[in-house]
Amino acid sequence: MRAEWLFASIIFLGACGSTPKPVDPPRLKAALEAESDGAKRYRRGDYVVAERRFADAMRQFASIDDSIGSTRNRLHLARTHLAQGRAEAALDLLGAVSEDAAGDIDALLLRSQALLALAHRSQAELVLATAERSCAAKCPQLPSLKILQARAALADGRAAEARGFAETAITLLGEKDQSAEAANAWRLTAAARLAAGDAAGGLTSAHAALDIDRRLALPEKIARDWLLIGDLHRHAMRNQVPGAAGEAAAAYSRALDVAHAAGLAEITPLAKQALLDLGDGKIPVK
Repeated sequence: MRAEWLFASIIFLGACGSTPKPVDPPRLKAALEAESDGAKRYRRGDYVVAERRFADAMRQFASIDDSIGSTRNRLHLARTHLAQGRAEAALDLLGAVSEDAAGDIDALLLRSQALLALAHRSQAELVLATAERSCAAKCPQLPSLKILQARAALADGRAAEARGFAETAITLLGEKDQSAEAANAWRLTAAARLAAGDAAGGLTSAHAALDIDRRLALPEKIARDWLLIGDLHRHAMRNQVPGAAGEAAAAYSRALDVAHAAGLAEITPLAKQALLDLGDGKIPVK
């Protein structure tokens, strides 16, 4: 009896002597777990499952009247729609963002990205101008802003300006950065150089993007890198660079192989058409 009493008293004293860690309420815990899982899926490129998890998290946060969590997952969901090429759906989601969050730099950048994807360039540039005013000198989203400004400038035919924005993003990120954002900046630099007729310089930038995308194992980006490399070699054919035609064909074939293996329905016909154009001797005129 004494031993049992002693054991019980030790447990009691131990409980009194330690402060229990606060436990998240079940609904909050479920919302946070759904958001965390969505983020993991997104990083892996599993956008379909990420979309479901973010939508679930958004509903869970809304059910406990957590507007900050709900809005945060609405932005995650919009980003996931954009990654799947569904810009209209992303824009619809962003249109439902509250007035307080509308000035948030992340919401502005996502809105401009969706507008650019829909070829609403003038509207996108207005949103980017607002984002630039909202972004202080040390704003962590500044590289992303510069990348989107580069995209807008390139779409408007301002190659030199686009290259300047993209190279600024690379500088801000650091030339050794191996993130997807850095790959985007290198890819835009290559595209801007191509638009300006600098195929040789563009190839260096395109291969820098490809190296990063390979490390990150992103099939769609890898395929697009090979398409861009093919375009750069095809442009070099205009200057009769030895071996350019063969290099272009090899690059387009690599893009097609990756697209086939990853089931990239949007990129497969682009690669096939590029190979057909190359076989017909079509060289883009810049």
